Amino acid sequence: MAIDDEVEGGMFRVTLDGMSYDVPRFCPHRGGRLDHGEVNVRRKTIRCPLHRSVFSIVTGDQLGGPPCGRLAIIPLAARRR
Repeated sequence: MAIDDEVEGGMFRVTLDGMSYDVPRFCPHRGGRLDHGEVNVRRKTIRCPLHRSVFSIVTGDQLGGPPCGRLAIIPLAARRR
């Protein structure tokens, strides 16, 4: 897993198993900094450090925490090995 802090705008990049995803920098619940959140590589999730909401990095679906909706995840091309 690698996080690229050089992505501008309101997104940051997470790479899991050779696939990259642009993830919104802020949680839709209360604007917690997801780029400071905990990434679970095995489950492919990210947890907001502010209120502990959990989101799928692959689909953007909210899996836990205060109801706030899904993330607008942008899947990118798989990294060539």
